[in-house]
Amino acid sequence: MCGRYGSWSGGAALVSYFDAEPLPLPEDVEASWNISPGTDVRVVVERVATDGAGNQAGNLTRQLRCARWGLLASWATQARQAFRAFNARSETAASKPTFRESFRSFRAVVPADCWYEWHRPTGAGGREEEIRSRPYAVCRQDEEPLALAGLCSWWRVPSSHPPLRPGPSIHDHRGGTWMLTCTILTRPAREDLAWLHEREPVVLSRTAVDSWLDPTLHDPTQVASLLAGARPALRWWEVGPQISSSRSRGPQLIEPVA
Repeated sequence: MCGRYGSWSGGAALVSYFDAEPLPLPEDVEASWNISPGTDVRVVVERVATDGAGNQAGNLTRQLRCARWGLLASWATQARQAFRAFNARSETAASKPTFRESFRSFRAVVPADCWYEWHRPTGAGGREEEIRSRPYAVCRQDEEPLALAGLCSWWRVPSSHPPLRPGPSIHDHRGGTWMLTCTILTRPAREDLAWLHEREPVVLSRTAVDSWLDPTLHDPTQVASLLAGARPALRWWEVGPQISSSRSRGPQLIEPVA
């Protein structure tokens, strides 16, 4: 599972790292050490370029955009449905109605500098001890950005829908209001992190990113194979309990527990 992460690398650094076009102004978000579902986040997508009138111009471009975390399929009727879809299981995303169209043709990378997971120690008998779970931060060993495998979907906001919280994920286009939404794919935890949680986000290698973002790759078997590849080496450390509140802010949240 991945329900909280941090992303504090600057937009220019992410554009350079992922070889993407800059965020369209004013589409940007502040650096955050504590991102939770429902937040506008940065995503890397590869789409057909459009001209100034919004018409497709034919060339694929890699873009750094903003999306609201929690995927809404095109047929969703309420924004609150997104809170059930901030993660998608990599084993079933190709077949689940909410995710299958995005898995086929609208894949994304969610840049992160770390993610957080909570660990509850177990006693000698294998039962979880009755103590508070301990939060850990996980990042790349080389401290480069994590390329979390994600999916995106455009959702047209119904005209009768209650007003949404403003943000750069929301766009007015051709007489309607649209919101770009996203989810993060998870997989069974690999051996090095199995002690922390039974699942982990899918971290793509640099070599897998190009194929993952390619919207012309539709074969579900080929797409799924990209999620099983080797991931970069990781490191982790225990952080303070302040990260458990989604209202906590600031770089002190990633300081190791003494």
